[in-house]
Amino acid sequence: MPLYAYKSITHSGAAVSDRIDATSEEQAKAILRLRGEHVISIREQTPNQLPSLPLARGKKASVDEVATTIRQLSILIRAGVPLVEGLTGLSEQARSPIFGKALEQITSDVSQGAALSESFEKHPAFFPRLAVEMARVAETGGNLAESLGKLAEHMEKGAEIVRKIKGALAYPIVVLCISFITVLVMVTFILPRFTKLFDKMGAKVPWTTQALMNISHIFTTYWYLFIIGAVALFYLGRRLLSTPTGRRRFDAVTLRVPLVGDVVNKIVLSRVLACMSTLLGSGVPMIRTLEIAGAAANNEIVKDALQKASADVAEGDATSQSLRAAEIFPPLVLQMVASGEKTGELPTMLEYVCALYDRETEAKVKSLTSIIEPIMIVVLGVIVGFIAMSVIVPIYSLVGGVK
Repeated sequence: MPLYAYKSITHSGAAVSDRIDATSEEQAKAILRLRGEHVISIREQTPNQLPSLPLARGKKASVDEVATTIRQLSILIRAGVPLVEGLTGLSEQARSPIFGKALEQITSDVSQGAALSESFEKHPAFFPRLAVEMARVAETGGNLAESLGKLAEHMEKGAEIVRKIKGALAYPIVVLCISFITVLVMVTFILPRFTKLFDKMGAKVPWTTQALMNISHIFTTYWYLFIIGAVALFYLGRRLLSTPTGRRRFDAVTLRVPLVGDVVNKIVLSRVLACMSTLLGSGVPMIRTLEIAGAAANNEIVKDALQKASADVAEGDATSQSLRAAEIFPPLVLQMVASGEKTGELPTMLEYVCALYDRETEAKVKSLTSIIEPIMIVVLGVIVGFIAMSVIVPIYSLVGGVK
């Protein structure tokens, strides 16, 4: 979805300079009007117009390092340390050079009078829109230390979920890599030796062996075509996913894949609910919360649905009604949202459902890997056994002929 940079004036006379996701410039203006903002200027931002961090050598910062830095900044501010002084100390102890450079630039901007939210916004590689919005809300009357603490907690929980998923998928990925390498070695190195032996002795081989010999010949003769094809597919895939239409189709297919789609759906919804809970708990309005949560979903289907829900809320619909119309949330979430609206405890309700989804996601991933592991081992055994038998049978025939 295109991103538009705009400047506007609110009913209270406050000047706003921000970005908004919308399908068109007209929709962006309509959303801003529904918020009660008078648009002064608006333009679509292309990728090369987005604020970015200058290139620097060194490893990139992990989410854990960014979260830890935000946590430390929260503690320093709570302890009474001036913001610029705290940022200076954190930039000096950053493990990642590129992240340290970003912190230095943020420190310089803040020391010259820029708001922390504006400084965060210049470095989207490290500080997502969630961080920018929470800092902005805190600057307009909230508690910056508390907001940064909530942001750090949100990022730490997200990183922990990713670690658990990676840990659960590590063994299947290792088995898959070993399977691929084993088959590749047998087809490209071992089979050609036996092929020469069979040809030299004029042995008749079964069709299975002949098929493997043909495959081996293709691999060893036209290997460069496979490399070119793999590179071309990778490039085309990257180009396709870089377009809104291609990304939307990919996300739609991913959500429909058996077994995997359910896990992906739970991960996305958990991310959205966690983002909404954190933003609402920090005082961000619901309309803005839905927009930011949609951007944080990293899924175009969910993002579009939440953008529509945000527009519906701006027109006066209840949040639960708007989310029901989005058709992406299960009944449990909708019930909890409706209950939270009535009791005024919506952030707490969302946090509870998010924790529930996190546990379900972890259980689903473990269940999925427990199914995949034996299947992969059996498939590997069948493939290796088939190749071995295709080689052994002709050898036995040759030995019998010699006798």
